[in-house]
Amino acid sequence: NKEGKQTMLAKRIITGIVGGGLTIFIIYEGNWLFFIMMTLLALLGWREYVRMLHAIKANLTEYAGYVWLVAVFGSWWFAGIKLLFLLCVIMMSWILLRTVVRHKSVTLSDSAYSLYGLLYIGGGFLAMLALRNGMLASYLTGAFQNVMLEPARFFVFLLVFSTWASDTFAFVAGKAMGKNKLCPTISPGKTREGALGGFIGTIVVALIFSLIFKFSLLHGLAIGLIIAIMAPLGDLVESVLKRTCGIKDSGNIIPGHGGILDRFDSLLFAAPAVYAYLMLVA
Repeated sequence: NKEGKQTMLAKRIITGIVGGGLTIFIIYEGNWLFFIMMTLLALLGWREYVRMLHAIKANLTEYAGYVWLVAVFGSWWFAGIKLLFLLCVIMMSWILLRTVVRHKSVTLSDSAYSLYGLLYIGGGFLAMLALRNGMLASYLTGAFQNVMLEPARFFVFLLVFSTWASDTFAFVAGKAMGKNKLCPTISPGKTREGALGGFIGTIVVALIFSLIFKFSLLHGLAIGLIIAIMAPLGDLVESVLKRTCGIKDSGNIIPGHGGILDRFDSLLFAAPAVYAYLMLVA
């Protein structure tokens, strides 16, 4: 009813303002605050993923997944790449070996879902942590170092604001002009007009952000293009996941917005792509 929709809208607005302000503060401060935030989001995201897959009776490596995520994020933050690589090999081997050790209760599909979830959730949040912790920024030269804001802060803000722009402009353009369905069997509410609006809006915001902070417009355009493509793909991937599990939202931890995966699905795809671009061209 009308009153219920107004209440839901009020929740979305209040949560968006409070959550957005807190997110900006934590990104700016970085250090252990950002590390805790990314680790916590990854754990909550994995919890949602496991609960979603329970709907189709998937037998995942639930508790090992929690331990592995904490170990991976901790190794990146405190120890380095060697331990991280070792942890990845151990988890991959354990997930695959489960189909042998517990073959009566664990299928190949279960192992595939476990690998999928840990890669999707762990890789996405770890990429954001890697962008912010300064290790990548220390290797940057030329146009990447001349930005007005500290590079590690700048790239995370550029990622977050451009991804938000993708979602916002797609929603607005879809509501105003949406007629042709984009992927009706996956996400009936999305339209081609909305996707185009999100694509253009993302690039415009990335360029404006680059101008404000005196960053290379060429690289700003490239990063904007990457986010404009990857952010909506991340949204669609989560839509496929929810449709497969037969649920509407991944969770309800964020009032008016659903779950962690509902809110961060676009970032989980865009962050690794931006990190890869910076590693390749910086």
